[in-house]
Amino acid sequence: MRRRMAMFLVIAVGTASAAAIALEKPEYVGSKSCKKCHIKQYKSWAEGKKAATLDILKPGQATESKEKHGLDPNKDYSTDESCLKCHATGFGEPGGYAVPDPEDKNAVKKAKALAGAGCESCHGPGSEYTKLHKEIKESKRTYKVEELHAAGQMKIDEANCTRCHNEKSPTYVSFDFATKKEMGSHEHLELKQREE
Repeated sequence: MRRRMAMFLVIAVGTASAAAIALEKPEYVGSKSCKKCHIKQYKSWAEGKKAATLDILKPGQATESKEKHGLDPNKDYSTDESCLKCHATGFGEPGGYAVPDPEDKNAVKKAKALAGAGCESCHGPGSEYTKLHKEIKESKRTYKVEELHAAGQMKIDEANCTRCHNEKSPTYVSFDFATKKEMGSHEHLELKQREE
């Protein structure tokens, strides 16, 4: 029934619109799904701090910062739920990061795909809006950012960032949204098909 409704909406609107795609509950798909079309952004993210946020929770990593903020640099924080909310993509949410059983190869593979603060940490779970991105790319049509938001892609604003960059973090000092946005988590490129 849900699929028929989505098909009806596609026919009624004429494209795989955000309204049709938004019928599905978004799930996390991992940053490599974004890499397919956004290779430069992906590479700059992968070389930056956000990709390694889970790694710094491991013993012996970021020792100076941990000591400065009263944390034990030899403790393994990589399974601490209060840390994973911001150091792994979608932790605690359906389809998001889960601490894997090392014996379960599928769970280890999925956890690896969602390790660190990936694309979906800022842009939201991507299973639905990546379908819209694919349709836009294949049709070569222009689009408005509102279509992506309707399909679940989150707006990048201060509230989005301060979900993690806040006083609850033991390493929090301050957060200047305007400066951090300018610095970015990845390289920003002009999106040629986007209408203003």
